[in-house]
Amino acid sequence: MNRQRWILAALLLTVLVPAPASAQSSLYRQRKAFGPIPLNAFSFHVGFLEGPDHNYLTRHLNQWAVQRQGQEAWTDWSTSFHTRFGYRRQISPNHVLATSINYSFLSAEGAGGYSVAGDSLIFITNERKLKVHLLAADLGFQYFIEKPQPRQIAPYLGAGFSAFFPLERLSITSRREDSGEIYPNPSESKSENSIEVGIYGEFGIIYFLSNRYAAGLEGRYQMSQSKFYIHNGNFDVSYAG
Repeated sequence: MNRQRWILAALLLTVLVPAPASAQSSLYRQRKAFGPIPLNAFSFHVGFLEGPDHNYLTRHLNQWAVQRQGQEAWTDWSTSFHTRFGYRRQISPNHVLATSINYSFLSAEGAGGYSVAGDSLIFITNERKLKVHLLAADLGFQYFIEKPQPRQIAPYLGAGFSAFFPLERLSITSRREDSGEIYPNPSESKSENSIEVGIYGEFGIIYFLSNRYAAGLEGRYQMSQSKFYIHNGNFDVSYAG
């Protein structure tokens, strides 16, 4: 008789215990619900990039001209329009996993000339253009100093790694100084594509207009460089800025 009572009690527990558990929300989801800010967010940044350095390459191009009784003068990189499309995943109330795709365009111009040897010594004038389409993919973390809340300013710090894809194009137009005719100089036009590794750090503030929309201001510094091969040598181009 006692054995039958134990079996009946066990059956009742088996039926009744899951009932209140199934009525509750998932414990896993409860732990992930950190507040009114969505766990997943997309962002779009627009700004400017300054600081990249191509002087090592352009100093060589000028020295190349000086050795041939000429010279070349170069402008600095133009300030680049910078865009970034990102995705953020909240992993704690103050910690965020951040990924993004970046694009910047850099350009500079040079002018000068030098002598070339043919049937006779010819002086040519050159107009050069250096253009770089700079693509990057980021993976990093952001730490919010204040927990994000609607209608509040939340400052944050961030850092991570980047894969850079510089598409570099150096073009030249050469003319004979005596006649102004186009002088063929194809060996001086070069294209380089590469994959580089870099790092970045950032500091920003973001204001949540609601639990779905926000606006902010961010300062960011990135570090990477590549090589440009010309005249049988590799020359550094820095994309730190």
